[in-house]
Amino acid sequence: MWLLLAIILIILGLSVFALRGFFGVFPDNWEWVGIVLAGVGILMGTTNMLQMAIGRPKLLLEFDRIVKDRERNLALFLKNQQLGNPLEGGKSIWRKLGGKRDTIESLTVSLRILEVGTGKILIPVMQARIFSDADPDECGTWRTTLPPTLSFETSVIITMWDENKKKAIVLGDKTKPSEELPKGIYELVLIIAVDGEPQYYSIQFIVGDTADDLTWVKPTLRKIKPRKK
Repeated sequence: MWLLLAIILIILGLSVFALRGFFGVFPDNWEWVGIVLAGVGILMGTTNMLQMAIGRPKLLLEFDRIVKDRERNLALFLKNQQLGNPLEGGKSIWRKLGGKRDTIESLTVSLRILEVGTGKILIPVMQARIFSDADPDECGTWRTTLPPTLSFETSVIITMWDENKKKAIVLGDKTKPSEELPKGIYELVLIIAVDGEPQYYSIQFIVGDTADDLTWVKPTLRKIKPRKK
């Protein structure tokens, strides 16, 4: 904030000297009052414009395969990237200027799964349960907030391996039961609503005969446009 104030004062100083050079006179007392008030207005306006320009939420996605004992899950991790990286030492220029990343006040995740090749929809749009480090009961939620953070503390389990059934399972939502996926290659379409604005992504994954065959396909993620009905 102090850096921003210094920049504003420098701009005001240059403006005063520019006026003096143009009119040949130095501002009188009342003109100084006007200049100070204008400086305050510029400071407030610049701060607000800076925050609007660089403080918008920035959602980052990371797809991972969770391996724990015999457990195999395909998961999506989400975070709202913090401005700058304190781990690198010091603050970014934007944070020095008083900017900060806004919190995502409403985050929901829905998914649809299609069979690659045929395009057959195996699982229509289904809302996903969201898990976070702030959820001690690990029950998840259908909607959450996402403050700016350095680490991926929020996740969604896309599909999990059921060792007894030898099948991949997609967990159901509030209105639909869990679904089994047979062996095959699938396209996952994600609809992630950030403060009411949907973003669409596509990624493929493989379901095989064993838990170790459950994996993501490379290259991973594509941002797509919504399909017309």
